[in-house]
Amino acid sequence: MVKRKAAAAPDAGAGHCSKRLKTTKTSTKGSPPFFWNPNHWELEKKITDGVSIQKRKATRGQLVVKKILEMLAKHEDDEDQDHRPIEIRAVTSLPKNNRVIQPLFYALATPNSSHATAIYPFFPLGDLEEWKQRAFDSKNKKPVPESHIWRLFLQLSQALAFIQGVLGPDHSAHTPLLHRDIKPANVLVASNGTTYPSFRLHDFGVAGEYQRRSRTEAQCELRCGTFEWQPPENPRINTAAADIWSLGALVHFLAVGQAPLGLLAPYIRAQVAAHGNQHPPGVADYETPLRYYAARVPRVVTPINLSRADQRARGLAPRQNSDLALYVHQYSDELNRWMAKCLESMARRRPSADRLVRGMGTVARGMLKKMGGQPALTDIDIEYE
Repeated sequence: MVKRKAAAAPDAGAGHCSKRLKTTKTSTKGSPPFFWNPNHWELEKKITDGVSIQKRKATRGQLVVKKILEMLAKHEDDEDQDHRPIEIRAVTSLPKNNRVIQPLFYALATPNSSHATAIYPFFPLGDLEEWKQRAFDSKNKKPVPESHIWRLFLQLSQALAFIQGVLGPDHSAHTPLLHRDIKPANVLVASNGTTYPSFRLHDFGVAGEYQRRSRTEAQCELRCGTFEWQPPENPRINTAAADIWSLGALVHFLAVGQAPLGLLAPYIRAQVAAHGNQHPPGVADYETPLRYYAARVPRVVTPINLSRADQRARGLAPRQNSDLALYVHQYSDELNRWMAKCLESMARRRPSADRLVRGMGTVARGMLKKMGGQPALTDIDIEYE
C-alpha cells in the first residue's frame, strides 16, 4: 500500500510535555491499570520495524502490540509545545469508548529522545484484511456475510461521528478529528462472544484537527495516508467527506474483494504513452511515480446487488483475477444503495457521519435483526467510559 505521513500535526490534545521521560498508564472499564516493564516481556513477532507483538514472560498467552512512534520536532523558542506523537495526541484527546482503540500505556522519550513507545491491546482476529483472508478468502473465496458488512458499516460510522465531534457524551470535551487513513489495515476485528464480530478504528498516525472549513480551505492539497483508499478528489482530503468515501471503500472491499479502483497497470501505461513515454509532470510532487498513479487512477465502483446474469450482461463477470471469486456475491439493494452514497464522486453529495448513524443505522439494525436476531445486534451501540 502507498502511504505517506502527514506534513503537520493536529492541534488536538495539546498539553505540556516535560523533558523527562513521561509515562502514562491507562485502564479499561472494570480492569486494573496496565503497567509496562520491558523486562517482563519478550518479542513474539515482528510486524514492521516499529511495530511488534510482545508476549509476557510470566503469563503464557498474554500478548500486546508495541509501537515505536516518532515524536514531533521541538522548537527552541517554544518550551510549552506539545511534541507527543500525532497518534498519541489524537487518541488520548478522545473519551474512551468501544469504537476507537486507545493505548494501554505510552512513554515519551523512549527508546530515545526522538521516539515514544505505545502499548496497545492485541486483537487475535487481526485487521480487516487479515480477517477476511483467513475467514473467507482462504476458504474457497467464500463471500463475507452481509450481516458482518452491516456491522462494520454502522460501527465505523459511529466511530467517525464520534471523532468528528457529533456523537458522544460531551461534544465540547475534545477537539474533533479527521482520521485521513481509513483502510483495511487500520480497522481491527474484535470478538464479542458471538459469531458476529465487532470492528474498531485504529492508527491515528496522520490524523488532523477537523474544522468546518471554507470552500477555499477545503481545496488545499494534503498528501498523506494511503492513496488507494482515498476519494477521487485527493489530495484534497482534509474533509469529513473524504473519510466517508474511505468508509464506503471498506464496504466495497468486503463485498467485492478490492478497493473501488480501476486497473493500475493499464492506467500507468496509458499515462506514460500520452506523455511521450515519460511520466507526467505531476509525478514530481510525489515521493515515487507509483504514489502518483495510485492517487490518480480512476475510482471505479462495482455494484454489489447484481445477479450473476446481470454481472455477465454488464461485462463485470466472470472476473479474471485469480485472487477473487468469479462473481461478486449478490447483496441487498439497501446495502448497495448506502455504499454508493458514500462512494459518490462529488464530495458534497456524500452523507455525513451523523446521517449514516441515524439513517443508515436504522436500516442496518433492521437488517441485522432480520438476519440474525438479537445476537446480530450485540455491541451495536457505541458506549463510553
